[in-house]
Amino acid sequence: MARRAARDDSLVPPAIAPMLPVTGAEPVPDDPRCSYEFKWDGYRACMRLAPDGTMLLTSRNGNDLTPDYPELGGALDGALRGQAAVLDGEIIALDEQGRPDFSLLQNRRAHRQPVSYFAFDLLLLDDTPLLRQPYSRRRELLEQLTPPDPNVLAIPPSYRHADLAAAGLTPNGLLEVAARSHLEGVIAKLSTSHYSPGRRSPAWMKYPLFRTQEVVVGGWRAGQGRRSGTLGALLLGAHDPATGRLRYIGDVGTGFSDRTLDDLHRRLTPLERPASPFATEVPRDHARGAHWVEPKLVGEVTYRRFTTDGRLRHTAWRGLRPDREPSEAVVPEG
Repeated sequence: MARRAARDDSLVPPAIAPMLPVTGAEPVPDDPRCSYEFKWDGYRACMRLAPDGTMLLTSRNGNDLTPDYPELGGALDGALRGQAAVLDGEIIALDEQGRPDFSLLQNRRAHRQPVSYFAFDLLLLDDTPLLRQPYSRRRELLEQLTPPDPNVLAIPPSYRHADLAAAGLTPNGLLEVAARSHLEGVIAKLSTSHYSPGRRSPAWMKYPLFRTQEVVVGGWRAGQGRRSGTLGALLLGAHDPATGRLRYIGDVGTGFSDRTLDDLHRRLTPLERPASPFATEVPRDHARGAHWVEPKLVGEVTYRRFTTDGRLRHTAWRGLRPDREPSEAVVPEG
């Protein structure tokens, strides 16, 4: 039975803001100094455990996720032997083939979908902060833990360069394995790297198999035909990294289920406002008949390219990102 999460934060170590990777240019570096992990498709979360085993989950933007995932309570019962701990990882929903599926995570309540926590870093153990320890040492300590139920908390593999060579694989070959397994990509991490909370560091380089972009919803256009009476497309923005202004970067009209359309319509209706929230002009054909909204909802889209005129092309909706703040959605590099 899941342990009830502690609401007395004095029992639980403080949250640690996640270290973030930088997007690398392929091929994946064939570097003996690196270790390699698969990139998981879920919600990043800091798991904090008190000595008595009570647990709090904190999202990347500092929100308390504990009530949303009660099944993760007691995920390390007995494994810590009375020690406090802070782990970095992702909340994942797995499909019938055991593969992470972001859409299942988005709709877990409707499908009664169980989730797992994939722990890939250990940031504190007992009273000892591990942030200044090298990645290789943190992983060694993490892998010494034995979760009672790997379906609830799993420690996915990290491959040293020598491990890959012994298996006849290159780092780029590991990316091909990720593609065949329908995973999101690969992350290369310097084995000597310290953990830098809240920073995007080149010590971690990500190699995604498809491009994703966090976006702020600034408006919507009504649907036609089968979608009459609901949403047809969302109008998307992201913040200019130089000025902080919300720029219009395109729209998205595919990737929605009927349930998703209904949910988005319900969320956006009370946010309506009379004028565009974007600091830049929205093309007339996109703005015609638009319903503008306060820029509070963050979502994620896939896209094929970002054009020189600052537009996402060939977009598809992936889902809302409650673990992100609007300010985190930044215009992609061209």
